[in-house]
Amino acid sequence: MKKSSAFLILAGFVILNGMLALAAPIRPVGPVDVVGTISAVKWVPESSVKGIPRMSGSAGRDRVVSPHFLVKLVDYKGVSTETAFTMTRYLEWSAYQNQDIKGGPPFILLKIDYGDRNYLKKGMRIRISGYKVAGDEGGTWTSFTGIEILKTSSQGDP
Repeated sequence: MKKSSAFLILAGFVILNGMLALAAPIRPVGPVDVVGTISAVKWVPESSVKGIPRMSGSAGRDRVVSPHFLVKLVDYKGVSTETAFTMTRYLEWSAYQNQDIKGGPPFILLKIDYGDRNYLKKGMRIRISGYKVAGDEGGTWTSFTGIEILKTSSQGDP
């Protein structure tokens, strides 16, 4: 076999394996109950994502991303250090870049599907029950069984 043929076979194998690796689902996390104070919150409206031809899993189909909050919780409890890292990095891989993470992450990120953009506010202390994170090459999805507002924000907003 010529070197060029061997290279093409090897390149094809690497590309194929890379595509297969992308098709794997992420290791699910949860359900967990998390309590924390919202230090930052962003509401994201519903959006549509086009599928990528010949991709497996959810990336291969058109899909709708529900309206949701991206919530940064500080002074959190209910999850181990490893779980906090994993859950947050599923949503934003570089979340802890330039952060002092000795002793554990200083915050945790959550994606909370919710249609009312005025529901959660910075400063609120909340409890999320039954929070789960899963996903694949097409995205990360989350679910929860309940949200309880333990304390309203310092501005007095409910």
